Amino acid sequence: MYEILKFLHVLAMFTATTIFVGNGYLLAVIGRSRDVVAIRQSVKASLKLNPVGGAAVTIGVILGFITALNGNLDLTQTWLILGYVLTAGVFAMGLGYWTPKSKALLEAAEASPVEEPTAELSQRLVRLGNPVILVFDTLLWASIIFVMVTKPFS
Repeated sequence: MYEILKFLHVLAMFTATTIFVGNGYLLAVIGRSRDVVAIRQSVKASLKLNPVGGAAVTIGVILGFITALNGNLDLTQTWLILGYVLTAGVFAMGLGYWTPKSKALLEAAEASPVEEPTAELSQRLVRLGNPVILVFDTLLWASIIFVMVTKPFS
């Protein structure tokens, strides 16, 4: 049972990682195109996928706890605590940065004429596609994977 639970936990977290990291980079690339119609459609699609990614993270976390308990793991091991902190960071980035920025981007894209992005849309595109944020977010997800695979300090 432990191996099946571990597989389902990894599958849920892999799904969430793919959705969220993929969306971030996709929006950044499409934003650089300055194609207002493509920006509108991609942000709408991204926002529709957010609940799926959120559900995947939540299910992954729940399955992670169930898996750990099923495998008789000590939930206070350093590597697990690091995983909890990093996962909290993922939730904070999603709810505190990506979702509000994506909604504001969609509002600006819908208010923009199709021929050329408005100044507001252009500014929002620069902020959303900020390479520092993209790299930080990617490293956050990669850190979770690293901690879960290598189990440092255990």
